[in-house]
Amino acid sequence: MSASKRERIRLGIIGAGDITMRHMANLEFLGGNDVAAIADTRLEAARERAAPVSANAYADWKEMLKQESDIDAVLLCTPPVLRKEVFAAAADAGIAVFCEKPPAQNLAEAKEIADIVHQSGMVCSVGFNCRYAASVDECRRLLASRTVNVVRAAVLNPIALPGRRALGEWFYLKERGGGLFDVLIHTLDLIRCVAGNVESVQAFGSNVVVPKDETFTIEDTISMNMRLASGGSASVVTSWACGHGLSDLTFFGEDFQIGLTPIPPRLRGRVGAPEAESVDRDFPQGPAMGRGGKINPKRKPEDPPDPPHCEEMKVFLEAVRTGDTSGIRSPYADAAETVALVDAICRSMESGRVEPASASA
Repeated sequence: MSASKRERIRLGIIGAGDITMRHMANLEFLGGNDVAAIADTRLEAARERAAPVSANAYADWKEMLKQESDIDAVLLCTPPVLRKEVFAAAADAGIAVFCEKPPAQNLAEAKEIADIVHQSGMVCSVGFNCRYAASVDECRRLLASRTVNVVRAAVLNPIALPGRRALGEWFYLKERGGGLFDVLIHTLDLIRCVAGNVESVQAFGSNVVVPKDETFTIEDTISMNMRLASGGSASVVTSWACGHGLSDLTFFGEDFQIGLTPIPPRLRGRVGAPEAESVDRDFPQGPAMGRGGKINPKRKPEDPPDPPHCEEMKVFLEAVRTGDTSGIRSPYADAAETVALVDAICRSMESGRVEPASASA
C-alpha cells in the first residue's frame, strides 16, 4: 500500500548512531509515523535504538528491506561508505529515501545516484538541514532581488587536535569521505543556497599542525577561492586544528552586508543604501538536542527536540505521504552540485590549479 493511502508512514532506518537518535526524537514529536525497523552492523546498537519504539532490529540492512516489505521510506544515517547500494535497492522496492549528508563518497558516485533517483522518480531528500533554518529563509528573502558579489566564510575548530577528536574515526579519513565531506559541506551548501552555484575553485591544503598518518589522511587546514556562476567571488578558510573556534558566513553586495548563522538562527548586518536598514535578528527556536541525546531541560513541550532536523523531516514525511516534492529544499540533483564543489576543492589541492565545480563539467 502506498504511503499516500495510509494514515501512518512506516519507516526503516539504516544506521544507529547519534544522528539516528536525533531523527527518532523528531519523528516521535511529529507523529503520524512508525519506525518499523532499524539496521546497523552493530546489532546491539540497533536493538538499543529499536527497543523504545518496539521496532525490529537487524545487523544487515538488506535483510531489513527483505523482511520489512511494507515500509514506505528509509532513513540512510550511516557514514558515506554506504550510499549507492541503498538507493538502488530502494528504487527497486519503490520506496523513498532520506539520505543524511554527505550524499555520496565522491562525485562519480553522486552522479550515479542522481541518475537512480531521476529514473526511478523516487521521493528523496538530502539532509542539508541548515537550509530549513528561519535565518536562511529571511536571508534569501532579503537578497532575492540583489546580487551577491562577495562571500566570506571561516569555519575553525579544534576537532583534529589530539585529545579533542570527538567525531567518528571515518571523519579523519579522506578515502572514507571524511574531512570536507562532513562538517564544512554545510557551509559550502549554504553558499550555493544563498549566492548561487560555484563555477570554479582554487584551493590549498596543509598539515602544519596535524601531520598525515594512517589514522589522519585529511588536511587539517584548507583555504579556498571561488568564482560564483553569477560572476561574484567567495573566500573560505577552514581548519580543524585551531584551539579556539570561529564560525563566520557573510554575504556582501552593492548595498548590503549580511552575516548568517543557521544554528542557532541569526542575521546581522545592513541592507539598503544610502540609508541602510540595520538587520539584527535572533529567530525563535527551541533548544536543540545535543550529542548523546541530551535535551535542554528548559525546552517547552511545543518545541521540537532538534528544530532544523525536525523541519526537514516534516517536509520529507509530507512528500512521502502526498508525492508532492516541491517543499524539499535539497533534492538529490541539487545536493550533487555541492558534492561537485567539494570534489573540485579536493582536485585543486592535488593539482594546484583552478578546477571546474559543476556536476555537469
